[in-house]
Formats: sequence, C-alpha cells, structure tokens
Amino acid sequence: MGHFKVKTRQCSRCGSQWEAHEEKETDVNIALWLVNQAYRDTYDEAFLISRDSDLAPAVRMVREYFPNKRVKMIAPPNLRHSKELANAASPGALASIKLIHLERALFPASVLDPNTGTVIAQRPPEYAP
Repeated sequence: MGHFKVKTRQCSRCGSQWEAHEEKETDVNIALWLVNQAYRDTYDEAFLISRDSDLAPAVRMVREYFPNKRVKMIAPPNLRHSKELANAASPGALASIKLIHLERALFPASVLDPNTGTVIAQRPPEYAP
C-alpha cells in the first residue's frame, strides 16, 4: 500500500493556499510486488489495472526473466492504455474495463440479512445501472 502526503498548494494568480493530498509509493509497491511474486512463483498470469507507465520496467523485467508468466494490462473505464504499458504487456494481453463489467459487479440494490431477511445495506441510487 502507498500513502498520501499532505502538500500545501498555492494559486499563482491570487496567492490563495490550500492543502492537497499527493499519492506516494503505490506504483513502486505494485512493481516490487509483481517482481517479488514472480520470483516466488505465486502466479502464472498477473492482471494490472493501471495506466501508470512507471510500472513498465517491472512488467518488462517479469517478461524477460519469467517468459512463461503473462502480464495482462487492463485499462480503467473510459481510458486508453498507456503506450509504455501496452508495449510491455504480454502479446495479446490488453483489455479494458467497460461499463457492462462494472454493472455486473454491483451489489444488489438491497443486501438482506440471511437469518432475518431484513435490509442491512442499500446501494446508493446513483450507483444503479
């Protein structure tokens, strides 16, 4: 897991300041996990949902040192693959998340307690397909 660093930002026009959060180390952690788990032989095929080209060297390393392992790149919804990751991926291993995939993965509108049949959670209306 990465973490978020708090950073002070400033408007160049008016000088107004605010705190923003910047993601740190997630790409490095994913890259290290990908290579480490390849060495441990814990997977045959890895699926990376990312457009972060910083992962490309790790993908290339896995493909070079573990030619029997596949690395599949999956583009997030409504986004294209980064060229670097697409080139690093195993041949024929590009896919995209489509709206239908997200709709199929949704929880039902209401989740019922199996013992009592009462509603214990409800999906927000804006998540309805």
